[in-house]
Amino acid sequence: MSRKIPKKAKTQKSRKLEVNTKAVRTLRTLDDKEAFYFYEAVGKPTGECAKSLFEFLKKAKAVKPESLLFHLQRKDFQNWIGKTLGDSELARRIGKIVPSHNSDIRTKIYSTVEKRIKELAEATPTLMINTDLVLASQGSTS
Repeated sequence: MSRKIPKKAKTQKSRKLEVNTKAVRTLRTLDDKEAFYFYEAVGKPTGECAKSLFEFLKKAKAVKPESLLFHLQRKDFQNWIGKTLGDSELARRIGKIVPSHNSDIRTKIYSTVEKRIKELAEATPTLMINTDLVLASQGSTS
């Protein structure tokens, strides 16, 4: 005899699965073709790339501010995060950062991405341990 699951329970379960799936997709490691390649200007690569959101966080802390400004103005970060990593929420947050020539740009990008990584890890407890280790190894700002 099959037991009926209340509709509300199915909805909660499917939401949790959706969050877990999104977290896994967003935090996965990509191949070279999907990686984010940093540039200082058109035709002027920095030689740095990120194959995951964790690497992106590390590189955002290290590349020249000119590179961050260049990509922020062109909405490259938003596009990569939204389309390649599939995280429209983080893409939206990055899009709210006002491109400027001051040193705050690095801090704003870093803290925005770091906060989102922690949110995704909290939504997926099995990822939390690995996420905490990665953030700790990168010298988390919080």
